[in-house]
Amino acid sequence: MSDAEFLRLFHETALSGEEFRHRGHLRLAWLILSKHSRIEAEQLVAREIRRIAVANGASNRYHDTLTRFWVRLAGHAMGIAPEAGSIDELLARFPLLLDKSLPYWRGETFNSDEARACWVEPDLVPVP
Repeated sequence: MSDAEFLRLFHETALSGEEFRHRGHLRLAWLILSKHSRIEAEQLVAREIRRIAVANGASNRYHDTLTRFWVRLAGHAMGIAPEAGSIDELLARFPLLLDKSLPYWRGETFNSDEARACWVEPDLVPVP
């Protein structure tokens, strides 16, 4: 599916769950970061994922810290490899982005209501 089609389906809340797993979140971050600053991208991605979670009756599944973390990490990778012309190229260069188990927070910090509601700084390893 093209990037334009991916974004269209995402905004229409019509993207399949299969397309919007971890890699899909990274693709969304990459697409938004390609056109906006990191701060703007973080706000846009967070707002839209939260909107879709609410629309799907899953607002309790939205995790703000997690969402913003992956936008920041994708943005960091894009800054190192600005020549990456697609999410596939970026992931080929930084396969670590596909590792969802990166230990930046203690479990109790990451799983807190505060971390679900807003950005909480990592308490184990700083985000680049």
